Amino acid sequence: MTAFQNGLLNEQPVSLTVNGRGLTTVMMLKDMAEEFAAGYLTTEGIVPYADIESVMLTKTGVSVLTKNPFKVLLPKKNVVSGCGGTASYLDPEKKPVLESWIPVPKHILDHVFSSRVIKAGGFGAAAFADGMVAACAEDIGQFTALDKVVGRLLIEGIPPESAAVLVSGKVTAELVRKCLHAKISVLASKLPPTHLAAEVAKNGKLSLVY
Repeated sequence: MTAFQNGLLNEQPVSLTVNGRGLTTVMMLKDMAEEFAAGYLTTEGIVPYADIESVMLTKTGVSVLTKNPFKVLLPKKNVVSGCGGTASYLDPEKKPVLESWIPVPKHILDHVFSSRVIKAGGFGAAAFADGMVAACAEDIGQFTALDKVVGRLLIEGIPPESAAVLVSGKVTAELVRKCLHAKISVLASKLPPTHLAAEVAKNGKLSLVY
């Protein structure tokens, strides 16, 4: 799977199945499909990465098998803003809360805002751990870019809670909730968040930087 075809972004539908059951179909760039699957299931609070047995690429998308299929219950969809062709499965009444506030190291913020890993065009996301770029991704949807970055962290064995995440677009309440489910404690953007995003971040003890 490649992100480009004939020099153009290769937007295609990618179906995600869990234990043989269709979960969602996302319009996205088809690179980093395995990372997307791992990240999506984490940021939507559906399946913890530790419970995933295998992730396999298929002709139509990605198939995930869990260690205990009977523990997985696919929740209801909710309409969200800026989803870029995806549907959220988060319970609107279930708002994750981090264990405590984590201070934002100055050197990480300097690195985030001076970084060029977010390329022009589309949406991008990058994760920084220990002052270094740990993962980066681009996609036609900001949520999908975030999912890919979270998935890359998990696959590489880097705890998301140890990373600061930068997104190229505006921070929405749904983006904050996805970060809370991944236990990301710092979310940064050069654009101001929505009012609701700021409220959700405060209640969830997530540090917003803009």
